[in-house]
Amino acid sequence: MKNKRAVLLGIILLSSFVLTAQVQVSKEPRHKKVLENKYIRLLDVNIPPGDTSLFHIHSTPSVFLHFTTTVVCSQIKGKEWVTAKNTQGYAWYRSFVNDTLVHRVSNCDTVPFHVTDVELLSAYKAAKILQPLPFNVLFENEKIIAYRLTAELFNKQVIKGRGPMIAELVAGTDVTLHNKKGKELSQLKAGKYVYIKPAAAFYFSATADAAINMVLIEIK
Repeated sequence: MKNKRAVLLGIILLSSFVLTAQVQVSKEPRHKKVLENKYIRLLDVNIPPGDTSLFHIHSTPSVFLHFTTTVVCSQIKGKEWVTAKNTQGYAWYRSFVNDTLVHRVSNCDTVPFHVTDVELLSAYKAAKILQPLPFNVLFENEKIIAYRLTAELFNKQVIKGRGPMIAELVAGTDVTLHNKKGKELSQLKAGKYVYIKPAAAFYFSATADAAINMVLIEIK
């Protein structure tokens, strides 16, 4: 009987540890690391309806982008659960400097929750100050410039001499990334992304009447 009680107590303690354990966000199982280099770490987050992440730590400057409209519940460690509706296409930046966040996230909806977390690891340090490109600027700070691109902005104008970028297609039909000579480099579908190396010369193309919603993140 004592052995059974000891085993039961051990299971309870282990379950409690698993439920309350906290890890860096890049180690949390639902945050899949799909790209890492000198400048960024891209985490692709997919949480099915009814599923909950582990408690995890955000301590690196990050840009977030929602690919779905989903009701999500979140809990900062030691506080009550909070419910909010996340909207497709919404992007924002948080530095986490003196602002470390430890929380867990649950999908409280009946549809999947898809978001990316682009952790900013190092500055590009361009030879000259980068002025914003002729796109809609979502926000800008000392680390990045984030743009919103729609189909009418794909005019085949070559972009060159810029910092490293991540292009993320929220909605729309295929968007194609070309090099300056017009050769196709990559094709994006909704919910996908592509990394663009520093100082690359490129342009985007898309069907003229396509309902494109793309976010372009440039590292300074």
